[in-house]
Amino acid sequence: MFPRNAHWAALCCLLACLAAGCQEKLDSITGTQSLRVELVSPADPGSNEERLDDSQRAVTLAISALDEDAEVDADFTGDVDIYVHFLGGLTPALGSEPLTTAPLDSGTSGDVMLDLPPVFGPTFLWIEHTRGDDPTFATGTSPTLWYRDPFLVDISRPEDEGALDALESSPLEEKQINVTGSQYGARGRMVVTGVYAQGYTLSDTQCADADGTPPCVTGDYDHVFVFSFNRPRGEEGEAIAVGDVVERLTGAIGEFNGLTEVNFPQSFMSGEGSEEMVPEPTVLQPEWLTDVINMEKVEESLVAVDGIEICPLDDDFETYAQWKLMLGGSCDDGEVINVITRGQVNDFDPADYVGMVMPRVVGTLRPVNTSGGDFNVWILYPRSMADIELP
Repeated sequence: MFPRNAHWAALCCLLACLAAGCQEKLDSITGTQSLRVELVSPADPGSNEERLDDSQRAVTLAISALDEDAEVDADFTGDVDIYVHFLGGLTPALGSEPLTTAPLDSGTSGDVMLDLPPVFGPTFLWIEHTRGDDPTFATGTSPTLWYRDPFLVDISRPEDEGALDALESSPLEEKQINVTGSQYGARGRMVVTGVYAQGYTLSDTQCADADGTPPCVTGDYDHVFVFSFNRPRGEEGEAIAVGDVVERLTGAIGEFNGLTEVNFPQSFMSGEGSEEMVPEPTVLQPEWLTDVINMEKVEESLVAVDGIEICPLDDDFETYAQWKLMLGGSCDDGEVINVITRGQVNDFDPADYVGMVMPRVVGTLRPVNTSGGDFNVWILYPRSMADIELP
């Protein structure tokens, strides 16, 4: 402890210094402060009204390290990392290996050429210097490149159908999507195919003409589940029904046990639509249960099974409310499709029909694929009693 007189002496010294305007002058920060990123090509980056074609993904950049005076820092030599930013996030994720690296010598890179992965909406390149023994942490971004907004197929189709995670990941997972139309142009409509307690299923369809005249048909991966947490409604509060047309859909893409979802959605309804626009269900084939990429192609679409026997109820019915239809072979060899009707079709009891052949059962298709691999099934969700044809 300071003696009392020493304490007062120090305090008086401090007060005298403040009164005299004492201050400490720090050295200014010098060296590389930021990165300038110039877009060499394409010469026209597009605009909100005029989007670049999907094929225009070859990009050339010129990168410069800028000092405290915004002049090229000729003392800078090192590698910078390049990422691409679109739909609200970086690709690859920050901390992962970047798209590529670019060397800078005496503060400049020369032309840096790279091919972008599939990107959507307003897009820019993110450049940073975080490598080496003495990173500056300088960053820079390119001018904005304008690509088309994603379609439903871009959300659902895996990057590689042969990849181990093809059934469990979306190429746009963790992105913020803005789907503004159909991949089928003027004849396309995004049609609601099923409505449930916590969301709805949506398919991108191609109708007979630009007026949306039925029949409307779909292709592979044209489907998604919109998870609304409760009974789904449009942006104006209107109840969403089977056959409604969605004009625009926004939200965050997530995966839940292999199911691709649009979370925290905003559904902007067009005001048109009819149940006649709902596409005919795809008939599931027994061999698809072993060649499962075919099941992935119709995930969340409307599907049907014809002339199929109800298997004896088992523990899955007690635990998960799932009953089973014999899709091929026998009920004991695993070639079955699971069905859930509880909560949606409460006036049907599968126990009353065990062993009987159901002429047709229709519903939307969802997977349950856990990372441990011990519960990998496909589940049919009938929408109403009209989806179950009794023997």
